[in-house]
Amino acid sequence: MPLRRRLWQAGILLFAFLATLVIGNRFIPSDRAIAVDMLGRDFLPFYTAGTFAREGNFKALYDLDAVKQYEQAVAKVNGMDLGKSFGPWWNPPFYAWAFAPLSKLPFPQALATWWTINFLCLLGSIVLLIDMLPKAWKPINRGAHSNWTETARDWRNTGLVILFTLISMPALQAMSHGQNTCTSLLLVCLTINFWRKQRAVVAGLICGLLFYKPQLAGVLAMVLVLSMGWRAMVGVAFTGCMLLAATEYSMPGIIEHYVQQLPANVHFMQVENTYLWERHVTLKALFRLMLQGREAGEISILVRSLTFAASLLFAGSLLRAIIVQRRRLDDPWTGETTAIARDRLIAATICISPLLMPFYFDYDLLLLSVPAVLLASDILARGEVRTTSEKWLVRTWGLMFVWLYFNPGTAGQINVNITTILLALVSTQMVIRAARKPVSLTVDNLRTAHQTRPPVRVAA
Repeated sequence: MPLRRRLWQAGILLFAFLATLVIGNRFIPSDRAIAVDMLGRDFLPFYTAGTFAREGNFKALYDLDAVKQYEQAVAKVNGMDLGKSFGPWWNPPFYAWAFAPLSKLPFPQALATWWTINFLCLLGSIVLLIDMLPKAWKPINRGAHSNWTETARDWRNTGLVILFTLISMPALQAMSHGQNTCTSLLLVCLTINFWRKQRAVVAGLICGLLFYKPQLAGVLAMVLVLSMGWRAMVGVAFTGCMLLAATEYSMPGIIEHYVQQLPANVHFMQVENTYLWERHVTLKALFRLMLQGREAGEISILVRSLTFAASLLFAGSLLRAIIVQRRRLDDPWTGETTAIARDRLIAATICISPLLMPFYFDYDLLLLSVPAVLLASDILARGEVRTTSEKWLVRTWGLMFVWLYFNPGTAGQINVNITTILLALVSTQMVIRAARKPVSLTVDNLRTAHQTRPPVRVAA
């Protein structure tokens, strides 16, 4: 398969490039090299929140002065030069309990444990991603009758999933920063796994857990409910109610404080100070950086208007895809199935989510591993890239993957976040793909494709 061969070549080149940077980092002057104490700094807010929760100092979670003071103290003890910077606690209060046990450890040991947890979550996610790939099918002749049997997945496909997930810039950012994106990816993969198996309640229950980062869960939960109905809504609502009840019981009064204080904290960080808008992959950040730069100041009416108009356009296109998916029927003669439509809707939803959110960091684009694998699964089921639009979609994905390595260093210099533009292009193509009739799987295609499904097999 030509595409797979080119992907292996590109993946090996990227791996060699990254390995060269890592080795070269040991031989350049220390003032230009990436030192160990520069890693894991995003874990500081988690460590701080876990300490405050463990000590019962709940309102300090959203007290920026208290957070800054504690983080600076931890940094000083561990030889980390933060300057005057600090990281606020953005997450809902219940999530602080996840870091209470780690906060009992010295910071270096806590960070090492956190890295281990996230790496294991990443490995678990890769296993679930591989499970989304189709297995191969081969015909069995039995006299006058023939049948099909399922064989193992091709290692050349599964190897690509492992390679590109591990060397992706979001994975490298998430691990080196000490972020929680790998746990987010695991929850998304589990949600999608049960969604594809039509287990709506379980999918909803797991999706509800993802609300520890509402910007990751909001659009996904909405589409899950609209696609699968009231059972999914019951699952999401049950998890949400349990988290709210546990929060109010263990942290009395903190929910009201969180609702009141979080907007003020966001305003302080994004409006009253210079902010890293280039690290966000939202439409709001794209227009804010492009038209106003990254300096302090209120967001202009023009930026708000452009953000609202573009968000409305993407939301409308996603809603149309949802309606089309709900009307899809299985057709064993053409290969058009609800399973194909559902996978395309899931992929489009995850791609569009950052564009519809006001807050979404670039390292969370690791979640795009899911739509990338679902797209690969779709292509593998038919054996090759067949249409011009599909070829351009693959090229745009590849360009965005490569550009992610360079975006952090260039977006702030040119005041244009090209990653967001590329993500908008990918999302547009993915949602159009989700809203149109899937390409038919003919008997001839099934016989000639490298990896196929039986012509009469209709997924549940």
